[in-house]
Amino acid sequence: MNDDLFIDLGNSRIKWMSGTGHIQQAAEYGEAPLGALLDRIWKHQPSPDRIWLASVATAGIEQALQEWTRQVWGITPHSIAVQPEACGVHCGYQDPAQLGVDRWMAIIAAHGISRDGVCVVDCGTATTLDVVDGRGQHLGGYILPGLKMMRRVLLKETAMQPGNEAISDMEWGNSTVGCIDLGIRRSIVSLVEQSVERLQAAGVCDPGVVLTGGACTLIKPYLQLAYEHRDALVLEGMETFVREYTR
Repeated sequence: MNDDLFIDLGNSRIKWMSGTGHIQQAAEYGEAPLGALLDRIWKHQPSPDRIWLASVATAGIEQALQEWTRQVWGITPHSIAVQPEACGVHCGYQDPAQLGVDRWMAIIAAHGISRDGVCVVDCGTATTLDVVDGRGQHLGGYILPGLKMMRRVLLKETAMQPGNEAISDMEWGNSTVGCIDLGIRRSIVSLVEQSVERLQAAGVCDPGVVLTGGACTLIKPYLQLAYEHRDALVLEGMETFVREYTR
């Protein structure tokens, strides 16, 4: 593959991977101008041959990225969109355009990891769970608030101060903050494990579990089933997609 640059652009975080290096890098930009961050992280990097973009950011943020790559590298990114079918996966949404492209890329990558069925869990700003059966049919999934968002809201509503309890080896919380943290983490774990059990009981598939997202490390100690953790799952899916559609 050419020296492609794959970019996963969110509303506060940008992740990228070179087609030759296969190492994910990431940076937070928050409310700071995106162009200033790109000057710092990319300005002295050699120009890639092509740029591939999966964006769920606002139109203004996406435009700022495109303007920077055109001005500095003379390249306009190729924006990836969700299709009804790609890379052997059939989208389960009635309107595929409603599915976030980052989820679609993660689904494609996870399907390649576990061909007999997969439950892909992305623990980011939101927590998403998507299921693909052994035929490559995306059955749908769930979206719920991310672990950090749930914690922040609960602490705010209860006027509690965040604590630093080490809870990873605790079965039950022994403080209000500890109970909140354990309850949030175990609720996500229960959703994952029950989803797998329902698929197995219905004879749909015996899915593998693939975890991604920065907060998945918070639930890993509690999972009682086998899983694979892939930090760069969205970018891996982008690479798979590009490889198939530029052959």
